[in-house]
Amino acid sequence: MKKPFTLTGVALATTLLGTTAINSFAADETLRSLAEERHRYIGAILNSEWFYGNIEAEFEQIHKTQFNAVVAENEMKFDATEPNENTFSYDKGDKMVKYAQENGMRVRGHALAWHSQVPYWVNSYSGQKEQLLAVLKNHIENVVGHWKGQIAEWDVVNEAVNDDNNHGWRSNGSVWFEGIGAEFLDSAFVWAHAADPDAELCYNDYAIEWGLGNGSKAGFVLDQVKRWKANNIPITCVGTQTHIEISHETTPQNVRAFAKELAKLDVKLNITELDIGFPQGSAGSLGQSDYEKQGHLYRQFMDVFLEEPNMGEFVIWGLTDAHSWLDGQQGKTQGLLWDKQYNPKPAFDSVMASLKAHPASQVKSPYPSSQFNPPCEGDGCGDSPEAIVSITANKLSAQINGRTLSIAGAKSAKIDVFDMQGRPVFSMKGVKGAVELQGLPKGLYMVRVRDGSASLTKRIVIR
Repeated sequence: MKKPFTLTGVALATTLLGTTAINSFAADETLRSLAEERHRYIGAILNSEWFYGNIEAEFEQIHKTQFNAVVAENEMKFDATEPNENTFSYDKGDKMVKYAQENGMRVRGHALAWHSQVPYWVNSYSGQKEQLLAVLKNHIENVVGHWKGQIAEWDVVNEAVNDDNNHGWRSNGSVWFEGIGAEFLDSAFVWAHAADPDAELCYNDYAIEWGLGNGSKAGFVLDQVKRWKANNIPITCVGTQTHIEISHETTPQNVRAFAKELAKLDVKLNITELDIGFPQGSAGSLGQSDYEKQGHLYRQFMDVFLEEPNMGEFVIWGLTDAHSWLDGQQGKTQGLLWDKQYNPKPAFDSVMASLKAHPASQVKSPYPSSQFNPPCEGDGCGDSPEAIVSITANKLSAQINGRTLSIAGAKSAKIDVFDMQGRPVFSMKGVKGAVELQGLPKGLYMVRVRDGSASLTKRIVIR
């Protein structure tokens, strides 16, 4: 089978290490291996085609090689797991859990209480509060109980906030809210925790990435998390779905701000359904610069993810553009890391470059190292791999003004500038004070400053 990621790994290692000999293991580096070194999870869904055996062989091989977390596209939702009242269907979910166990992957459960994809029989209890509470409790107890100890994290409640300008709970079109009221959310978390006390429990929603301004969805969710924590409701994480378009350039920093607010509450923020699409109909006119711009955004999300210590999972809603919901349901296209022929896109290179630019020793994880490090046996126990790139700042600092990069704290620095895919675009030795970055197009870059053992890496914007 063709392994498109291998050559990309070699190219990235060459980029980061310059023209010197690269590490002999560089060709084997994957998103998964780099994430695991940093005690983080990077995942992708298993598309519904996989569950029915209607997918190319390349899909599974790339999936289990590149990712260490997995979630079902549709096969663990309410209509899939309880299609008829009190008759449960676990075959598809069991298939995924077995796949995850065989390949050492973390499993997300998606989703327990959602207003959509509810089977017809639930709606027959519309408006009957006690019956609906009993239905929801029975569903959660059975589904979570069936996979107790096998699913690390559940989306307990999904998309329960409305899309109005001033956000509140979704009161229309939700059998749960219309029949029960807001207490269904609190109850769902309590029942899920009782069914599996060790599972992490998330509230998951879209449009959280738009920021924390007045009347925002993120602001409303933050207020609810504060209430849940104050009332001892067992919520441990929030999922930001983050289905965005290429033009949504402010969203990574909005996610960072939200992560910081949740950290104050000891709650994780996970990126749970990321895709970055182009407008539908644009596919024929897209060029290399467009795909690199897509990579810029993917990289910024990965940078935020690695730099915020309460972010633990980075999950993409698909692997290849050949199998994606974007074209059929979202009016977008080509939003994933691999194209329709399973070739890695610049977005893949960008995510790899971000992982390499954040050494394992500098990344703080919300998870214990025991989740990633098997028991050590034999010679070499206790040895730790050397980081490829050091970003220890010491007293170094760098500022960009126009095209002038000013360096402080260095006697004689070496400057390397990379594009957001990790490719070198500028290099100069012996810099004292400042250097002019001429000839580079406007845009985002990563600059690395080294002076002896001191090293600093940061993002810059050339305008």
